[in-house]
Amino acid sequence: MFESSEIIYQNKDWMALVFLIIFFVLTTLKILFNERLFNTGTLFFSKKYLSIYFNKEKSNVLNLFQALFFLIQVLILSLLFYFIEAHYELFREYSNFEAYVFIFIIIADYFCFRFLIGLFLSYILDLKPIYNKILYQKISYFNNVVLWILPFLIATAYTPILRDFFYNITIILFIFLLIFRYSLMIYNNKNLIFNNLFYFILYLCALEITPLVIILKLTI
Repeated sequence: MFESSEIIYQNKDWMALVFLIIFFVLTTLKILFNERLFNTGTLFFSKKYLSIYFNKEKSNVLNLFQALFFLIQVLILSLLFYFIEAHYELFREYSNFEAYVFIFIIIADYFCFRFLIGLFLSYILDLKPIYNKILYQKISYFNNVVLWILPFLIATAYTPILRDFFYNITIILFIFLLIFRYSLMIYNNKNLIFNNLFYFILYLCALEITPLVIILKLTI
């Protein structure tokens, strides 16, 4: 535990740069999409904005707003898994920054690969409108998740005395929010899921499990 804490405590220059990039992108989003950024941060409490923005963008769910937020997602999620890696000392052969870059590449590849598989299946099975709706909800809710855990990641990085406390809180919060996110998605689409149970099971296997297994096989 002490060694992992020391690993995180040292070499903070690159971590400060990562946080700086995150806040720079968030500032850009606030300038360009101030109201939407606020609504994204409160999405768990009001789902009406999902319908509002989806109806405006359903033909182009991958726009500038989502592209910038994708960068934030990968940067924040990579930091989270970096802290997990440092806690358990999984990549001892890498320096701190090398471990972060390695995790960043895995996560970015996973998201991109999952999107391509989903896009391919939606065309093959003629489910593109349904896929766009599910994809939009997943992305939007996950944008909310990463905004919630960002302050706790900062506290984990820069409070040596309470680092283990904030680390544990961050992990618990992240797991809880993921479960809550999936619960909301199932609730919002319960009729669609139960009427297309086969496709829902196919979706879970093809888009949630298979890309992760393939990426891990290729990188580890």
